[in-house]
Amino acid sequence: MQIPVTAACAALCGLLILVLAFRVSLLRMRYRVAIGDGGHDELVRAIRVHANTIEFVPIFVLLSLCYELYAGANAVLIGLDGVFVAARIAFAVGYSLAPVHPLRRLGAGLSYLSLLLASGLLLAAVVTTI
Repeated sequence: MQIPVTAACAALCGLLILVLAFRVSLLRMRYRVAIGDGGHDELVRAIRVHANTIEFVPIFVLLSLCYELYAGANAVLIGLDGVFVAARIAFAVGYSLAPVHPLRRLGAGLSYLSLLLASGLLLAAVVTTI
């Protein structure tokens, strides 16, 4: 069985994680910090953006996969996965710009909402097949 929606979401999230990891590496080189953040706010934010993305992506991709296996590729899943990827990008850009930024708030809120909706859709799909 093919899972094109989840596969595309996972690929985009993988690229986002790679970009964020590369940014951390570049900042470590710039500030000459091998371990930790060296007290540099920009590096602290880059590390947290990367870590936060790694915290959210696996569970969302798993929920997306399970839902796609139950319900198939559909417009709801495509939209939800698109919102999630956009939310993670907004969060990364916003938090990279400033600790308190409207894009960070928007990205966080949409990430929470995406997880809630993905969980609810999956639960509904499971319950209706029992």
